[in-house]
Amino acid sequence: MRIKVFSIRNSMMVCLMLGLTACSTPPPKQVKDNEVSQIDTQTNVVHYLCEGEPMEIQFHGEEALLNWKNKHYHLTQAISASGAYYLGEDVSFWSEKNKAAIEIDDLKEVKCQLIRVES
Repeated sequence: MRIKVFSIRNSMMVCLMLGLTACSTPPPKQVKDNEVSQIDTQTNVVHYLCEGEPMEIQFHGEEALLNWKNKHYHLTQAISASGAYYLGEDVSFWSEKNKAAIEIDDLKEVKCQLIRVES
């Protein structure tokens, strides 16, 4: 009978300790609604000069909108070994540091130089 009483006491102590440990863990940080909306809606606009023509690209999450020579191209982020790489229908955009390159309709690669970044 003593063995059972001892086991019950040990079980109760373990449960009590686990309960106290769970209570001592801080609750997860809660993000306010306005903080989430600011993160979700932040857009960065980057300006380049490509073959003497101004080019603008707007980054929003994993999406981008490229504007060059009065045409607009919707792009989605892709995997890249280095830099940032975005793909769209018949268009690709790659950037790293102050340089970028675009390729449209499988034509030659157009090299670009960073002018400024707006966020």
